[in-house]
Amino acid sequence: MTYLPKSRLWFVLALAIGVPGWQGCSEQEAAQPPTARPPTAVKVVTVSNKEVQRSVSLVGTAEPRKRSLVASEVAGLVKAFPVKEGKFVSKGQLLAGLRTDTLEIRLDSAVASQREAKTRYEQAKKDLERVQALFAKELVTQKEMDDAVAQESALEKRLSQLEAEIRLVQEQLTKASIKAPFAGWITKEHTEIGQWVEEGGPVVELVDLAYVEVQVPLPEEYVRDVRAGDPVMAVFDGLPGLEVKGKVFSVIAQADRAARTFPVKVELANPGLHIKSGMVARVHLALGAPYRAIVIPKDALVFKGGKEFAFIVAHNTVTQVAVTPINHFEEFVEVQGAIEEGMQVVVEGNERLLPGQSVRILEESAKV
Repeated sequence: MTYLPKSRLWFVLALAIGVPGWQGCSEQEAAQPPTARPPTAVKVVTVSNKEVQRSVSLVGTAEPRKRSLVASEVAGLVKAFPVKEGKFVSKGQLLAGLRTDTLEIRLDSAVASQREAKTRYEQAKKDLERVQALFAKELVTQKEMDDAVAQESALEKRLSQLEAEIRLVQEQLTKASIKAPFAGWITKEHTEIGQWVEEGGPVVELVDLAYVEVQVPLPEEYVRDVRAGDPVMAVFDGLPGLEVKGKVFSVIAQADRAARTFPVKVELANPGLHIKSGMVARVHLALGAPYRAIVIPKDALVFKGGKEFAFIVAHNTVTQVAVTPINHFEEFVEVQGAIEEGMQVVVEGNERLLPGQSVRILEESAKV
């Protein structure tokens, strides 16, 4: 008789009758239900119906509201030039002084002649009064009377002429001191000490930066919504954190034919003189009147298949709602669709959500 080893014998018996537990474990594993997917953690915001206003941001360059090429009203040799390029000057401050020796001599001569003429005129008036008295008594002839009247009249005219000449020379002396017509910055020098300046010749270029002007190109689709006096807000690349309020100064009625844009001039106050001429400005223009609209945060929008959706949470379950963005604002967007004020919209954790999925709200922010 042949005997099998114990290990092989046990294996054969197990195949014949089955080892208890082997088949049972496999059946239990097959019958165990799959593990349920846990709720996804999300953050939500309550949908708002709020007042909004459309706006457009345009780029321009800051320029001085006032720019003047200050000129000399009289010809002369520059003897004083106390200002320098880049210097700030106050209104009425001396910019340049011309040599006035000749004018002063003319003034002295005119004053002396005026004094003499005044003395002679006073005497002529007294003589005329005496002649008139004698003429009334028929003690002088008509010719003597006429000569006295003519003499008094001629001296009166001569006195008036000399007084006008004095005023003229005095005015020229005043104009020889060229002063700033307004407070501002010297941006360019056009003369120097010892240089001859012609009448009307340039002395300095002066700019007033108390107010600056920015011209921006407004697309024609917006031109009907912008009016002179509309408020604006401007920021500057070179001045981080500075926001400047201003207003629309004018809308030029002639468009750029190539770009189809209309020049809009904006006036900005610059009390601290932080804004310099030539700085890049980004101007935000309000378009039309404010209105009420349904708005949601921009983070609530999800792009799928070329369309935009938002996920609404109700009873810890999300619903995918198709929305149409109408206008974009700073941090939110006006939308149309099956979405109403008071709904909860997902703003964080919405990238991988599916319709009907369970969620767990981590945080609910205030309304937009």
